[in-house]
Amino acid sequence: MTSLETVRVQTRDEEPLEGLHLAYRTAMFTSQVGANQWSQESGYVIYLRDGGALIAMTEGLGTSRDAQEEADEISLDTSRDWPWLGTLCTLARARRVDALADAFLRNLRAMTRWRDGEDPDVETPSVRYLSREEQEWDDVTREEARNAKRGLAKYVPADLQARMPLRDATGEHIDRLRARAAGLRAAVIRDMPDPRTTPRPHRWIADYTPAEAKEVRALSLTDPLDPWLADLPHWLLRCWAELPEAERQALGTDYRDALLMWAVEWRLPKSCIARASGVARTTIDRVIRKGARPR
Repeated sequence: MTSLETVRVQTRDEEPLEGLHLAYRTAMFTSQVGANQWSQESGYVIYLRDGGALIAMTEGLGTSRDAQEEADEISLDTSRDWPWLGTLCTLARARRVDALADAFLRNLRAMTRWRDGEDPDVETPSVRYLSREEQEWDDVTREEARNAKRGLAKYVPADLQARMPLRDATGEHIDRLRARAAGLRAAVIRDMPDPRTTPRPHRWIADYTPAEAKEVRALSLTDPLDPWLADLPHWLLRCWAELPEAERQALGTDYRDALLMWAVEWRLPKSCIARASGVARTTIDRVIRKGARPR
C-alpha cells in the first residue's frame, strides 16, 4: 500500500496537490472556561483531500511538528485501497449535494420574499404610505429577489424551466437534490466495510461550517469534544436510520450493534446515539451490557 503525499498549507482552501493527499496547517483553538473567560491553545488541522474536494478533517493540540508527525502517521495507513476511503468520499458527496440544495432553497426564499412573491422584474406601482425606511427596505429586498432569480434561472436545469414556472422548477430541483443526497447516504451503509471486522479509521470529522461545528459540539454539555470526535459513527448511525427497513433487517442487528458500540466507545452521548439511529435508549443500554464490541 502506497502512503499518501503530505503537504503543509496556510489555509483550508489551498489546493496544493492533485489527487488524494493529506494537507495540514497550524491553528488556534478557543474554548470557554468560565462565564466570561476564554482560553486559547495551539493546535493543528489535518485535511484529507482529493484534489480540490475536501473529504474529511481531524484536529489536534500541539505544534507544527506534531501536526507533521500526525499527518505522516495517518498517511501510512491511508491510500486509494484503504477500506474506509469510499465511505468518507460518499459521505462528503452527500453533504455537498445537501449544501447545494440549501443554496437553491436560500435563493428561492430570497426570490419570493419581495412583496409576498411578486415578480421582481415586473414593473409595479409603488406602494403608497411607505415611510422612507420602508421604501429603502422594499428596494433592497427587490434587488435581492432579482439577483436570486437570475441565479436560479442560470443554474436550475433548463428541462425543468421549460415545463413549469421558475419557482416550481426550483422546488422540483431541490427535491431531486435531496433525493440524491439520501441515495448517497444509503450507499454509505450498503458499501461500507463491515464495522465488526474492519479496523476503524482515524477520527475524521465532516467538513462543517462554523455554525454546524458549534451545533455538533453542543450535543454534549460535559465535554464538547466527545460528539465532535465521534463524528463518523454519528454519521453512520444517521445513514443507518434512513435505510429501508428491509435492508436493515438483511444486514442484521449485529451490524447495527457494532455501529452503536463504536459510537459508545468513541463517547458519543447516548441521547445523540438514540436520536441519530432511531434506536431506543433501553436497546442501546442492552447492547452495551451485552458487550457487542467490534472485533
